[in-house]
Amino acid sequence: MSGTRAVMPAQLAVGVGLIALSVVLAIGAWRFPPEMGFVILAAYVYPYAVAVFLGTVGLLLSYQACTGGFRELDNDQTNTVAGGKGGAAWVSAGLIGVALLINVIGFVLSAGLLFACSARGFGSRHPLRDLAIGMALTLPIYWLFNAGLGVALPALVNVWI
Repeated sequence: MSGTRAVMPAQLAVGVGLIALSVVLAIGAWRFPPEMGFVILAAYVYPYAVAVFLGTVGLLLSYQACTGGFRELDNDQTNTVAGGKGGAAWVSAGLIGVALLINVIGFVLSAGLLFACSARGFGSRHPLRDLAIGMALTLPIYWLFNAGLGVALPALVNVWI
């Protein structure tokens, strides 16, 4: 068995799932009328970009799954799910928190909390660092939507008066 590599079915399913999702996104983007758009770019540009990204990642993951499995996993990680039920609870709590808090504390802080909860669900033990990273990743998105696209997201921090 020195020259053969096993196909990892569960990992292949992840790659194929991402490819299928990218096809669905591309079909949805194709259905947008060309005249519907914001400022400079047509409405279908962003969904197409996400579809291409997801399709590329799906192809790369499928290739790895067919040639012996994901390269970055240790041998003891190949059959386990990081986080388990507790991880799913943290990610779910983050999603519910965003839904409840976005109009109270604003887009940037609520998305930062979602990032921190998701990182905790995947095993991080540094909540303040994760919150800072989440906010740093979210600020350019906030500015892109407000300034670049003219779409008003909830303010950075809403103050009750």
